[in-house]
Amino acid sequence: MSVSDYTTTVSWFSLCCARKVDAHSLLLCDHRVHELTVSADHCEEIATIRRKIQRIGIKHVLFLDETHKREGDVESYTIVLPGESSFIQSANTSTYAARFDMIACVSGTTTLPHMIYSPQERGKGITREMLIDYIRNLLAQAAGALDIFPLHLYIDKARIHLDIEEIKQTFNDWGCQELVKVHLLPSASAKRVSPLDNALFNLWRQRVLSTDSLTLFNIKHRMSRYWNSIIKKEIQSQFRHCGLMRGKDVYFDCPDPVGHAHG
Repeated sequence: MSVSDYTTTVSWFSLCCARKVDAHSLLLCDHRVHELTVSADHCEEIATIRRKIQRIGIKHVLFLDETHKREGDVESYTIVLPGESSFIQSANTSTYAARFDMIACVSGTTTLPHMIYSPQERGKGITREMLIDYIRNLLAQAAGALDIFPLHLYIDKARIHLDIEEIKQTFNDWGCQELVKVHLLPSASAKRVSPLDNALFNLWRQRVLSTDSLTLFNIKHRMSRYWNSIIKKEIQSQFRHCGLMRGKDVYFDCPDPVGHAHG
């Protein structure tokens, strides 16, 4: 973030605090700050990705990303009837609560096999080696079984994703010759382009937390169960929301259409 961007951000938050607005309004202000700092070039990068995916079709596209849940997580809000408890007691509210990480992948029509790592397995975080093992042992064969050619994989610029040639070669060597290219998404674009980062992970989190709090005994089962329960209609809804379906305006979410003057 540049000095001017930082100043703008501070000004917005100062204004919100001075007027004692609620948390929702504060988030709206933060979103507006983000919109004001999106450049025309950034919008063009996103539009280029959308055009390509619209042209080749969503069934030829894979998105891969990582997410996590913690033991003791509960819903951030609940709707209750009079007389009912307005909260769920968390079993572990510590910031050091056991964290379970998941690597997941989705095509334009289905979720693919995922991998969940316990705190002992993940150590200090998911590594490049863990990602390659996941592709080798699970994902490559599942992607190959789709029997769709060609396939394109889209991933963000996380450190463990940067060796795109190794990722592609692992797919090709372990059961998925159909994968022809791995694409790195532009920085700060996942929320606008990736169906995983944008909404599917959020849908999954809501379902994982839909009953009682997570414990060491149920967390892996619920993470896996609710990822596998996502259906084709929900997947395609989020591809459409990200502007990846044919017929969708690739500039639909441009924050400054007049100023950017996209052709």
